[in-house]
Amino acid sequence: MMKEEQILFPMIKQGMGSQAMGPISVMESEHDDAGELVEVIKHITHNVTPPPEACTTWKAMYNGINEMIDDLMEHISLENNVLFPRALAGE
Repeated sequence: MMKEEQILFPMIKQGMGSQAMGPISVMESEHDDAGELVEVIKHITHNVTPPPEACTTWKAMYNGINEMIDDLMEHISLENNVLFPRALAGE
């Protein structure tokens, strides 16, 4: 997110979004990496499903993991499908 705040967003604000292919490519690659890490998390947590004997705290942690994954995937989707195409189109 730091790269977005310090590099991409200022480029877009200055009307240089159409020249942002380099930073956008890097960020898309990072999004792919994040997606792979989410798959690892899902694998080691049995699709983020707490075991039947899980206590309330454990269940809350798994709920938090699910919320984090949902938020991350929404963030990635908005950038990949809305922000980046608009920036490259000079909008």
